[in-house]
Amino acid sequence: MKVGILGAGPAGLFAAWLLHQRDVDVTVFEARPYVGGISRSFRWHNFTCDLGAHRLFTQDETVLRHLLSLVPMGRHIRRSRLYLAGKWIRDPVNIVEILYRYFPVTTANIALSYLFRPRHTPENSFDDFVNRRYGAALNQFFFRPYTEKMFGLTGDQISVDWARRKVRISGPLDLVRESSKKHFGYFYYPIHGGFGAILERVYRDIRDHVRLNSPVRALETYGDHIETVIYEHEGKRREETFDQIISTLPLTVLGEMLGHTFPLAYQSVDFVYLLVDRPLVSDNHWIYFIDKDFAINRLVEFKNLSAADQPRDRTVLCAEVTSKHPEIVQRVVDDVIRCGLVRPGEVLDTKVLHEEYGYALYDLTYTDHLAYAREILGRYSNLHLLGRSAEFQHLELDDIYANALALTTRLAPGLSHVFVERTPMKESSGVPAVYAVILAFNNYDDTRECLESLHKSDYENLSIVVVDNGSSDGTPERIRVEFPNVHLIETGRNLGVPWGYDVGFSYALQAGAEYILMLNNDTVVDPQMVRRLVEAAEADPNVGILMPKVLYYDDPEVIWAAGGRYRAFPPAHIIVGQNRPSAAFDKPFYLEYALSCGLLIHRRAFEKAGLFDPGYFFFFDDWDFSHRVRAHGLRILFVPDARMWHKVSKSTRQTGKEALFWKVWGESSTRFYRRHGRPALLSLFVHLGFLMLRELVKGNGRMLKYFWAGVREGLTKPLGPIPAADEIVMPSPPTDEK
Repeated sequence: MKVGILGAGPAGLFAAWLLHQRDVDVTVFEARPYVGGISRSFRWHNFTCDLGAHRLFTQDETVLRHLLSLVPMGRHIRRSRLYLAGKWIRDPVNIVEILYRYFPVTTANIALSYLFRPRHTPENSFDDFVNRRYGAALNQFFFRPYTEKMFGLTGDQISVDWARRKVRISGPLDLVRESSKKHFGYFYYPIHGGFGAILERVYRDIRDHVRLNSPVRALETYGDHIETVIYEHEGKRREETFDQIISTLPLTVLGEMLGHTFPLAYQSVDFVYLLVDRPLVSDNHWIYFIDKDFAINRLVEFKNLSAADQPRDRTVLCAEVTSKHPEIVQRVVDDVIRCGLVRPGEVLDTKVLHEEYGYALYDLTYTDHLAYAREILGRYSNLHLLGRSAEFQHLELDDIYANALALTTRLAPGLSHVFVERTPMKESSGVPAVYAVILAFNNYDDTRECLESLHKSDYENLSIVVVDNGSSDGTPERIRVEFPNVHLIETGRNLGVPWGYDVGFSYALQAGAEYILMLNNDTVVDPQMVRRLVEAAEADPNVGILMPKVLYYDDPEVIWAAGGRYRAFPPAHIIVGQNRPSAAFDKPFYLEYALSCGLLIHRRAFEKAGLFDPGYFFFFDDWDFSHRVRAHGLRILFVPDARMWHKVSKSTRQTGKEALFWKVWGESSTRFYRRHGRPALLSLFVHLGFLMLRELVKGNGRMLKYFWAGVREGLTKPLGPIPAADEIVMPSPPTDEK
């Protein structure tokens, strides 16, 4: 079977890739000199940029597993804002916030309009749908301006279908409503290469089957069969025959090739890029501008999606604009200055890209015209429509992949589909390389005892790295003398726990480590611990982190930790097995969280989830990492036969350091819930409220002022990026201590 595919956007590439894996002879024709369509990425001023705002979210586990296996992706808790009538509000918008923030006149109008809304009118248009549910005042204030700006039509000219798919407003039910396309709370995004990296990965496998700069000029038919694709390449007219045709072209373009006219329309989009002389403009993934007097529909800042390979001192914004303006660049610059995001003079350069077929235009007549187009095209027995423009639907990348998977299965049902993993783990040659990374900050006697225990390990392929995090007791000098075979890295100052570890992890991964043993310097390991952890890891290809049984140093048969779990109420992060006898936990089991005083981490965990978040100083960094690793489908395994002993928190609650302890606790817990809470602020304040009450009862009320100082800092400090596994993490120049 020969299959011809028209267009090398997401739909065409996915279809070709899936058919190629089924050994189907496939050829893709693309008019432009690049692939990816509206989902491609490109480089500008050393930044990786997308065409507008893209993200991966799906509840289809098969689709998610396939797409996550293509390229390393980070998991993000959604951060977005709306600019409405001169004020910043949350997204998804909450009716309570609108009523509070725009009190009293707007609030009164919305309330009265809602009470007297037309409950029984027919729903023929966007306006009908919204007015019937929320009232005309909220429609005029919030829903209608953005939608009219997007489509260039008035609300009474837009199909009710668009309202049914997109209109949303948050309320109490969001606390129990599961994530959906309207109410998703998290998403995935590639760590390297922008959103287009997904399609570039697919293109790499089928490059020889894709003909760029090859516009299709006509299709020849025989009866109800499309037989020949006529295209142009290198200035010459060429022809090729196929058994099946998959078109991803706009319906209007395809219709013209076959001699039909379909009265359907598409909304074009201008993407305006601004190079801004500032490290970051906001902490949001994207921002929506609701009012019609703003040219921008939505704004994305790519560094908030992934800062890997992006310059540190500047940032790039991309504004999506569908309305028509003669001076579009100046309008966008004026908009970002007017709302306070950018200051005059900070925009260093601009760029505009235009896409003619951005969105299917849902006017009042589109359903009849679409049905007619599908009826006409359905007469061609070997023609299949796939993708946003061809199906005339607002599809996300996961929808397109799912549709491509379904179509290719129908076309080649008798052939087995072997999904190709992104980077299958090769068979270990001999004994896998393990790099032990120890973070040291003073207390050299502890570090020496830890190193001595590692030197007694029976694991033969073990290298040791010590990251000295600014010790002032001569630790680096003494390590060089007493342990010359240890690789020592000096940060020069206290970077905090996760950043300090990342320096060592980065070195170990670059050196070829298959596993990293993460150790606190105040620990002692059993000689058999590393071997038993590696044996358990090699037996389970789905594991990302392994945790040994951690016992008290001063009470060596009593457990300090056998993992961690989250308790919803009263809210707390619980250490599993604490103060239980060692024999009580003698079977392996999967964990929710792994405490980082001693962990074996497979490099696949870093490749999928990134390194530790350097925005923490201490506390919650290991819970954060565990959460991200599990979100990428990897497991955390407790291995009871692997044992170690921990001297337990020698460096956090030292006398005179209580204020730092409480401040960091508040900041770290706030950061964790901002990244992983759902809904973030509710989870955060329920947890913090319980903590505050508990500590007051325990007599620690005087320390809560430091705790809340940390909470305030955690709420305002940008979350920033997660370093990628292949990113070389270096210490920063010395600054004032935290």
